Amino acid sequence: MSEHMDKSLEDFKIDILEDGVIDSDEVAKIKERLYADDVIDRDEADFLFALNDETSGKDNDPGWQALFVEALSDHVLKDEESPGVIDDNEADYLIEKIKGDGVVDANELKLLVNICATATGESPVGFNQFILDSVKAAVIEDGIVDSDEVEMMKMVIYGAGGAGGAGVDRAEADMLFDINDATTGKEGHDPSWQAFFVDAIAKHVLEDEVSPGDIDEEEGDWLISKIEGDG
Repeated sequence: MSEHMDKSLEDFKIDILEDGVIDSDEVAKIKERLYADDVIDRDEADFLFALNDETSGKDNDPGWQALFVEALSDHVLKDEESPGVIDDNEADYLIEKIKGDGVVDANELKLLVNICATATGESPVGFNQFILDSVKAAVIEDGIVDSDEVEMMKMVIYGAGGAGGAGVDRAEADMLFDINDATTGKEGHDPSWQAFFVDAIAKHVLEDEVSPGDIDEEEGDWLISKIEGDG
C-alpha cells in the first residue's frame, strides 16, 4: 500500500504542507486516503480544514477546491445521524472551523453554497444567517455584482438547504436589499443582478404562505422601509 495510506493524518498533513501548496498529485493522494472507506469522519474533516487554513490563497491545484467542497459536504450531508440535512452539531462545527482563522475564503464560501444547493431540508437558523452574512460580504467586497455572484446567490436563496427552502424568506430578502444598497450607483453589474433581485423580492412578498398573491400591510411597510432606508 502507498506510504500516504499508512501514515497518521498529522504526518500526512506535514508532508503535504512542506512546500506550502497542494498540487494535483497531492489532491489525488488525499482523495484516495479519505475515501478509502467511503466515509469522511470528523478527524478527516479537521484534516481538510487544517490544510485549507495553511494553504488559503496559495496557488493550489484547482482540484483541491473541488475535493475540499465534496468531502466536507459528504461529511455533513451523508452521515447516518442526519442524512441530507445539517443538524445543530454540524452547524456549530462548520461555523467554528470556518471562523477559526477569521476569514471566510473562497473554498469555504464554495462549501457553504454547495451545502445550500444540495441539502434536502432547511438548516439551523444561525447557520443560515452565517451563510447569508458570508455571501453578502463576498459580493459587496468590490462593489460590483458579477454573473458568478448572481448564480451563487441563486444557489443559496433557492436551494432547499437555505433559510427559506426553495422560497425566499425575510433574512434572504434583507440580504438582497443590503447588497443592492451597498452597490447602487456602481457601474459594471451583470444585467442578471437586477432581474434576480426583482424576481426574488417579488417571490418573498407574493409567494408567502400568509398572503399569497397579495402584498399585505406588514409586507408593504417592510418594502417601504427597505426602499426608503438608504434615502
